[in-house]
Parts: sequence; structure tokens; C-alpha cells
Amino acid sequence: METTRKAKKTLRTISPDPDMGSPTLPLPSPRILGPSAPKNTGVAPPNGMSERLVKSLSVIFPAFNEEGNIRAVVEDAYQNIWKFTSLFEIIVVNDGSKDRTGDICDRLVEELPEVRVVHHARNQGYGAALKSGIQSAQHDLIFFTDADGQFDIKEVAALLEDTDAYDIVAGYRAKRQDPPHRLLFAWGWNILVRIVLGIRIRDIDCAFKVFHRRVFNKVQIQSVGAMVNTEIFAQIFRFGMTVKEVPVTHFPRRHGQSTGGKLAVIMKAFRELFRIRRKVDRIAAVIRRVRRVQARQKSCNILSTPPSLRNVLVSASLTSECANPFVSASVPE
Repeated sequence: METTRKAKKTLRTISPDPDMGSPTLPLPSPRILGPSAPKNTGVAPPNGMSERLVKSLSVIFPAFNEEGNIRAVVEDAYQNIWKFTSLFEIIVVNDGSKDRTGDICDRLVEELPEVRVVHHARNQGYGAALKSGIQSAQHDLIFFTDADGQFDIKEVAALLEDTDAYDIVAGYRAKRQDPPHRLLFAWGWNILVRIVLGIRIRDIDCAFKVFHRRVFNKVQIQSVGAMVNTEIFAQIFRFGMTVKEVPVTHFPRRHGQSTGGKLAVIMKAFRELFRIRRKVDRIAAVIRRVRRVQARQKSCNILSTPPSLRNVLVSASLTSECANPFVSASVPE
């Protein structure tokens, strides 16, 4: 009996390559909700809508030592997400937890058809867990939030309403329910991020965000720790993507302990901040060079039109660049 149960878990559990590679096992096909879906409780979709807000949604919960929260958080999501979409998956990334988080996740996989779990053999960090979840996601919209129960999953409806108009919809904690020392650190951190990276976001580390999958065709995640949100948004703004901010409710943590306020985590975040600054500068340089190339190509096209159709006179020196417009578009090392 035990062998059969373990085999079932293996089929439902995937272990991505920590180096941003493909999962080592094929992902199961997404399932359309049917008889296995939660029973309709009679609660209408938000704002009285008769139709679902989006076609499909991947929900990601990074989790580390969350045995006191993970079951309630996942079950709450399972009971509510179907109100906003007819096709969804819930992916829990167990980031090397030392408590019973992994075992609880395996049982949830067996009990709830739309739940999958990714196990990290060791603790790799919040950014690595989020990266694994994004790699495993199968739907066009990706929503992530923490597994500590400090957010109301039903408020994702407010974010989903704006996904047609924006690349990213980010929640910000209207009234943050954290200890005073964490509030002070968050205030100072937001100011530092604005100065160093020029990012103007109310609550950059709020773990309540929805992304279009296409965002991660350009944005590359390298931060393995708490700097992952800063890294994502630094690239988002350089690529000219659109962001909408929405207030969300924040609750005090009821079980377990947060690792975000530890000195080691803070020091690592400072080191990664300046690494991200260098990375963003390289991205900006590439974008500027690509735009110059595009401008030269456009000018070359103007030169190739009959004189009677030219609206702009181009100097003779430009024609030499048209022969090889990519000569100065090399990517900086």
C-alpha cells in the first residue's frame, strides 16, 4: 500500500533544474474543471459578473517551513480561484522545508486534482522557489503570493480585472501588518531602491502580483533570495512594460516565522541590489543601441524611396552606415 502511494506522489511531483533549466520530468497536462471541482457555494463572481474574469490562471505558492499555514492557504485558494477562471492550477514550491510542509503538500496533491508540488532538495531561497514555480506554470496568467496566510486570496479578482490592459498588476499592502522593525526596514529599502534603480513602486516586495507569461520571455530571474521582486521590476521598467497597482488587505502572520528580517537575508539583499544595478545598466545600453539601429534602418528605407516621395533630406554621410547598420549594435560584456 505504501509503495503505491509513493508512486502516485512521484507522478505528481516535479523537480526542476535549479539552474533555470527545464523540469526533469514532463509536466502533467492541465485539467479543465469538471466533476472534481469544488461545489458551487452560490457565491456570485465579483461585481455581479456572470462570466469568469480570465480564461486560465496559474497560482504559485513559494513555501518554506509553513506547516502551520500551507493546508489552509491551498484549500482556500482551491475553494475560491474557480470563481474567477474555469481552468487553473495551484503550484506549491516546497523550498527545502525542514518541517512537515513537504508531507502536507504531498497529501494535498492526492486530495485536490488541480494542485501540484515542486520539491527542492535543499533551501535555495525565495527567488529560486518563485523561479521554479514560474517554470512549471502552464497558463498565460501567472499569480503568485506567499504561503503564510497574510493575504486574502479572493482579492486577486481586483488584479485580474486589469490584466487585459496591463502587463503586470501588482498589489500593495494598504496597511501592512508586520512588526515595527520590519516596517522601518521596508520603508528604508523602498527609498534605497528608488535612488539606486529609479523604480517607483509603492510596495515592491508585496507578494500579491499577476503577470502575463510573455513578461518572462524578456525578464530573466537570477536572484535566488528576497531581491527577486526588485530584479523583476528593474527589468520591467527598462523594457517599457506597463504596471497597474492595486491596494490589498494584509493580515498578521498567525503561524511560523518570517525569514525576511534576518540579518543574513538583509545583507544578501544589499549585495544583490548593486548587482542588479549593473545588470539593468547593461539592458538599458542594449535597448539604446537597438533603437539606434532601428532608426538607421528607417533612414535607409527613406533613402531607397523615389525622390518625389521623400519627405526628409538625409545627409550623404548616412548612406555609408546603411551598408552595415548593425556595426555598433554589439551587446556590452
